[in-house]
Amino acid sequence: MYLALAGLAVVISVLKAPAFPINDPAMFEYFGRSLLHGGHLYTGDLIDNKLPSIYVVNEILQALFGANYFLHTCAEAVVNLGSITLFAVMLRKAGVAAWALGTFLFSVFFSLPFPQFDYAQHYCVFFIVLALCLDSYGRYALAGAAVALATTFWPPAALTCIPILMQRFSERWFPVLGGFLAVAALSVIGLRLVSGRQIFTDVIAAWTQYVQLSGIDPLRLRDTFLWSGLGPGILAMGALLLLVIRRPTSPVSRFALVWSACAFAGFVIPPRFAEHYLLPSTPALAMAIASYGLSLKDVVRRPIIALVALALLSTMALNIVRIARAFDSYALYVQRIGHWIRSSIGDGALVYTFEFVPEVQLASDAVRPTRDDPSAWTEVPEVVVFGPSAAPDLARKHYNVTAQGDAKTVVYVPVCPGLTGRLFIYAVSSKVHAFPCRLQLK
Repeated sequence: MYLALAGLAVVISVLKAPAFPINDPAMFEYFGRSLLHGGHLYTGDLIDNKLPSIYVVNEILQALFGANYFLHTCAEAVVNLGSITLFAVMLRKAGVAAWALGTFLFSVFFSLPFPQFDYAQHYCVFFIVLALCLDSYGRYALAGAAVALATTFWPPAALTCIPILMQRFSERWFPVLGGFLAVAALSVIGLRLVSGRQIFTDVIAAWTQYVQLSGIDPLRLRDTFLWSGLGPGILAMGALLLLVIRRPTSPVSRFALVWSACAFAGFVIPPRFAEHYLLPSTPALAMAIASYGLSLKDVVRRPIIALVALALLSTMALNIVRIARAFDSYALYVQRIGHWIRSSIGDGALVYTFEFVPEVQLASDAVRPTRDDPSAWTEVPEVVVFGPSAAPDLARKHYNVTAQGDAKTVVYVPVCPGLTGRLFIYAVSSKVHAFPCRLQLK
């Protein structure tokens, strides 16, 4: 029954996913589409701080499925299903009696609380679980190689070497670290051959800027653990672990607890406290809970903790429903806006967004400016988009907006004011009349 419910959780995750990617997944898809058509990472409009793996995956998705994002979602769900299957195999090999329960917990908390697929951590978890599965079968070098692949998606995944090496360190340290370093070296060489020597300078510059802008954000921490789906879910898993934990601790339990600590450490490196940084904690906590087992006796022995876990699970469920509805509504709206922009001024238009809303460029088949700062624009965007959260008063009042560059001043005129919903669309005066205002965009 547990395995059937685990599979059902994956199916539900596909059904509740938004029809169109938004936020980070939209940017990954945008990069993937650009790479497919000859773009180069870390140059032009493809500048970001992440390592190339997530973009290469999205280039493959774009090549296979084009703009059919339901098929993208299905393919991404297959990756998650692979992670869950490997996790079940690993638990059985480790001798965990409650392996089916653990698989169910991992599937539910990994699949349902988070609103979208296609984050770097989804692929990272696949390779982490693959590494631990290989380790359980004595394939230590391959395990190290799999951890290295996970690290190319999410650098804190390297911490997974700690729980692997803490078991019979002298036997494992050379093959595990050898496999890790071999794949890391091959990745660096491959990146150098494909992108040139400048790639390392570009990556270092992007990461330096990312770390400089990073800081402890209490508000984001609050939002992650109170208003997201996965935050309360992780707290609920922690409560379930407190419900079942007891002495003596078995080697499997110690392994799972160390793995959980390492995974959670990744959440605070750097201290951005983003919800998706919690995804790698779900298999570790599920293994820890399953290693002790869960029974009615645990609930009777610690009723207060059981009530806390129930309250957190209820919060998680409510947040899942609320966020799924909001994401789906916004995704459909952005698709309409994007198709409207594309049908009005054509493919490949230069579109600037005042906020981080890459879904607009993806939906409109547009191109981003090479610089976020208008004063540094080398090309003048045809369309400027304000909103959905922090539009300036000028945009909200539908006044003309001026972009001041070093050698040019560009005036943008509101398009169909009051009819475009949460996003305020502006265009250069020569393009404004190309937009029909009779469409229902809100």
